[in-house]
Amino acid sequence: MPQQLTDIAAVFDALSNETRLQIFRILVEHSKEGITPTEISQIMGNLPRNTLSFHLSLMTNVGLCSSEKQGKQIFYKPNCKQIKDITKFLLTDCCDGGCSC
Repeated sequence: MPQQLTDIAAVFDALSNETRLQIFRILVEHSKEGITPTEISQIMGNLPRNTLSFHLSLMTNVGLCSSEKQGKQIFYKPNCKQIKDITKFLLTDCCDGGCSC
C-alpha cells in the first residue's frame, strides 16, 4: 500500500502543473490515434520543444502516458486506465464500497 500511495501521489504531483494538465487533456482528445510532440506544441501555441520534452518525459515516468515510434515520428497516448484505477482507489470506501454520489 505505501508504494501505491507514493505512485498515486506522483501522478497527482505531475497533474498539479497547469502545463502538464493541459498536455494530458490534449492526449485524451487524441487518445485513439495518438499525437506527436510537434502537434502538441502547435496546439499549445508553439511550446518550446525542450519544455514539452521535459513534461512528456515526466508524465511518461509516472505512467500518465506512453509513446510509440512509428517510422520517424513518436506518437504519445494517455494511460486512461491509470486514471480510472486511481479514481477507483480513491472511491473504494465511498458509500460502503458502492459509490452512488
